[in-house]
Amino acid sequence: MWILTKEGLIVIAIVAVLGIVGLVLLLQPKGPVQAVAPTAPVVASQPAVVPLPAEAATPSAPALALPVTAIDGVIYAGEYAHNTEANGFEIHWANDARTLRVGLISPGTGYVAIGFDPVNRMEGANFILGAVTDGRVTVRDDFGTGPVAHSADTESGGTNDILDAAGCEANGKTYVEFVIPLDSGDPMDKPLAPGGTYKVLIAYHETDDDFGAWHSRRGSGSITLDPAP
Repeated sequence: MWILTKEGLIVIAIVAVLGIVGLVLLLQPKGPVQAVAPTAPVVASQPAVVPLPAEAATPSAPALALPVTAIDGVIYAGEYAHNTEANGFEIHWANDARTLRVGLISPGTGYVAIGFDPVNRMEGANFILGAVTDGRVTVRDDFGTGPVAHSADTESGGTNDILDAAGCEANGKTYVEFVIPLDSGDPMDKPLAPGGTYKVLIAYHETDDDFGAWHSRRGSGSITLDPAP
C-alpha cells in the first residue's frame, strides 16, 4: 500500500504544474498569429446600366421637320432659308436651281404684292399679287407696264406662270405662299438667276382684296438668292 507523505504530495503537485506548462508550450504556434483578410468574391465585369429618369423614358413628339416644302398657306418658323421684315410686312424665300418659293405676311387683311427687279419704280418688275377672300386665295402674275402701273401678264400677251399658291388669314394678317420659275421664258417675267441679288417692291392693302385698289402701304428692299446646288 502506498502511503503519501506531505513531501510526496508537494512533489506530485510540482510535477503536475510543470506538465501542464509544458503541454501549453508544446501546443503554442511557432510564429505570431496574423489576421487574414477574407477573399473578395470574383464578379464578372458588366456594362453599367443607368436608369433613365421618368421624364426621359418616353421621348416627346419630335419638332416639326424642316424645311417644310408644301405650299399650304401656313408659314412656319424656319420653313424658308431667308426672311426679312419691315413695319410688320415679312418676306420669306428659298430657291433651287429652277424655282423660287416665297411666303408673304402682311399686317392687314387686304391683298399683298411683291415685284422683282424693277427698272424704273414699278416699270419692268415681275409682280405677284395675292388675296384671301372667304378662305380662298386668288393670285395673279403681273408686269410693271409703267413707273406707277402694272397689269396681268395675260393682258399683254404673256402667260400666268405661278406654279402653285396658297393663303389664309389669321389674327388680322394675310399669309400668301407661291412658287414661280426663275426663268419662265415669258417676256412679261423677269428672269432671276441663282446667286443673284435683286431689288424687290412690296405693297399691301389693310382691308381691300381688289388688286386695283391703291395700296395702303408700300416699300422696297432686296433679296439674294442661293447659288445653284
